[in-house]
Amino acid sequence: MGDRNGPEHAAVEMYIWNTVIVVTKLMFYLGFAATAGYTFFWRDINDSRTSYTTPSYSAVWVKVCVFVAFISNAVWFIANTGAMVEEGIQGALDPFMLKIMLSSPIGEVTLYRAGGLAVALITIYLLKFKPLKPFLRLKSCLLVLCLFTLSYTFTLTGHVSELGSIARILLMVHVFVMAWWFGALIPLKLSCHYQSYEKLYKLMDRFGTQAAVLVTLLLSAGIWLAIQLVGSFEGLFSSIYGQTLLVKMFLVTSILAIAIRHKLKLVPKLKSGSGSEALSKSISLELTIAVAILIITSGLTSIVGPER
Repeated sequence: MGDRNGPEHAAVEMYIWNTVIVVTKLMFYLGFAATAGYTFFWRDINDSRTSYTTPSYSAVWVKVCVFVAFISNAVWFIANTGAMVEEGIQGALDPFMLKIMLSSPIGEVTLYRAGGLAVALITIYLLKFKPLKPFLRLKSCLLVLCLFTLSYTFTLTGHVSELGSIARILLMVHVFVMAWWFGALIPLKLSCHYQSYEKLYKLMDRFGTQAAVLVTLLLSAGIWLAIQLVGSFEGLFSSIYGQTLLVKMFLVTSILAIAIRHKLKLVPKLKSGSGSEALSKSISLELTIAVAILIITSGLTSIVGPER
């Protein structure tokens, strides 16, 4: 039998912890995006004959995503503790080590995310109670506040936290817009099947106009941050971190090209009462690429680091 304390065992254990960290971070990203999609688009995807408090297609998927993100956040904290201690699950659950980690930046991130996701989940759940209907504006404000809180947590750890205030603000803008964009995809896809052509056209046209501005911010902030992290433009090509960023940028460019096709070709067809099925299929492709981007981002921020 192999030595449980040997280098091979340590390598396997670290691989397991890193895998858990990447997967739980991905689950958090999905919950973050689902919250943004619900906050900014759920009102739009309900037919005018349907009450905002009783969606024609349930918000259960949003609640599930946010709840899974909440649980994943706790598992992510435990996995980071296990990766630091390297003493198996016993070390990861050791009260003393958990207390130490809780006072670290990892712990701070965990607490902020737990609070933001909990408030978001409660706010979304309370929407179904009719006495709270007059407070829908307050609900929207609470959800936006949760999104800003979750965006802020990205600035507390990692290499960007060492780059100063401008980098932190740009990172917040980057992840907030990312959540808005990716979170919109499922509501927009559902709209293709439930909205009238007239309403679907107005929704997609407005989304395209907003995206033109916000995605420009997303790309500008992302490129600036990428160059800052690798140290130079050449660093994007000479390091593993930079090359992984280039793959991510390629996928972002691909999803942007799909969005442009929507704006110029598929959305105008809606005015003539056709094209919703083609638009839905195209959004599905956009969703697939979005998930791939989030997977790469999860690995990029957990395993691969810039060589500086």
